[in-house]
Amino acid sequence: MSEMFDVRKMLEERATIVAKAEWRECDDTPKPDVSFVPPMERRRLTQLEKAALSVAWRASGGKIDCPVVFASRWGEIGTTLKLIRQMHDEGEMSPAGFSNSVHNAAPGHLSVLTKNTAPYTAIAAGPETYEMGLLEALSRGPGRVLFVYAEETTPSLYRPHFPDVRSASAQALLLDVAG
Repeated sequence: MSEMFDVRKMLEERATIVAKAEWRECDDTPKPDVSFVPPMERRRLTQLEKAALSVAWRASGGKIDCPVVFASRWGEIGTTLKLIRQMHDEGEMSPAGFSNSVHNAAPGHLSVLTKNTAPYTAIAAGPETYEMGLLEALSRGPGRVLFVYAEETTPSLYRPHFPDVRSASAQALLLDVAG
């Protein structure tokens, strides 16, 4: 993290955490609960979207009417890898798969699902993604802001090349940002 500022200190000084929800993939953890998503939409969700939507829904109590900041270092890397393989093997890729590969797919689905007309932002900032996402959330105040951070499991192909192999995880913070 940058030596110029401490975003966690800024969070303590500028916002109140109204609600928090977390999920982390492990052997004894159930899959993210997305039972609130209509079945036809649910079956098209990626692992990352399920994790992000699940924690966002829990932190917000299912009512989201505020700006949303979504942060993910790698985003839909599994979907992107699948599309690259598909393009290599078949010479084309699935349009539906492509629509889920973009970095703002999860907050877009969340906005449509909750009929939230407030703006959303999708952030990727390398190893400082979490901190930069929080900084963006703090800049969205005053008022309520939903911050969602999510990562999917590092695909096995990339594990030797990634600096930090991870299991899937997600966190949502419903913030009340001071003016």
